[in-house]
Amino acid sequence: MSGKQQTIKFFSSWFCPFAHRAWLAFEHHGNLQYEWIEALGWEERAATGREQFDASTRSSWYYHWKSPDLLAANPQGMIPTLVAQGNRVATESIPCIALIDTLARQQGSTKHLVPEDPWEAAKCYVWADKVNKQICSEYYSCLVPDSQEERVNAFTRLCSGINDFCNHLSFSEYGGPFFDGRHEPSIVDFTLLPYATRFYVLDHYRGFVVSGQNPKYDAWLQACLDLGQHIQATIPDKERYQIHINKYASGRARSKVANAVRRGVNALDYDHKIDDSEH
Repeated sequence: MSGKQQTIKFFSSWFCPFAHRAWLAFEHHGNLQYEWIEALGWEERAATGREQFDASTRSSWYYHWKSPDLLAANPQGMIPTLVAQGNRVATESIPCIALIDTLARQQGSTKHLVPEDPWEAAKCYVWADKVNKQICSEYYSCLVPDSQEERVNAFTRLCSGINDFCNHLSFSEYGGPFFDGRHEPSIVDFTLLPYATRFYVLDHYRGFVVSGQNPKYDAWLQACLDLGQHIQATIPDKERYQIHINKYASGRARSKVANAVRRGVNALDYDHKIDDSEH
């Protein structure tokens, strides 16, 4: 166990599933001091006609507002961003989960989002990346495109990714409800959970229903929610979030992930220059 703990600045936003991953890690361990800083928002602007990616089809767009402190810590303006004393900065959601897990265990936590066994840890990192690309990314491709065919194809890929994930819920000898049959959640589970708790908007806006398609998935999600109120409290209010995500469903969000989808690539393959939200 290390000495006196320092407060970590947690640049976040209530609606962001990427930042939600880090929040889950903080709350799951429960022994790290952090300061939540709401650092990302939206502002509506009239269309100029000079925007890229189907600009002529919208009368107005929603752009991200990013706090000056966030931009000072992370010039790309992405969340989550974690900042510790001495201007030590961590970015990107999956590495942030791993960092929080390490710091929490240094403070005495006995929980392991990243397994101690290095081979098992390597497997979890690979699967966290798979879940991110094969499931979470497709969430945006179900919402942003104007083409129904593109949206249906994205949902098919999303469901395929969920089924692949479910094949590893009881894959080992452990017999638990989480990834790889473990009895405690891992970095893989917390990569998916923020999106799993938001999939209801796919039904609301596109008629795409995830729940009830795979019993293993439904049991996994319930096991995550049963971790306790501290986990449930991180989930955004449904009505508020549903209103928020209309920016994507109406095709008017000009975030980097939305712009990446518009130009026909994976949402997580955004380019900081090409897909910058000012374009």
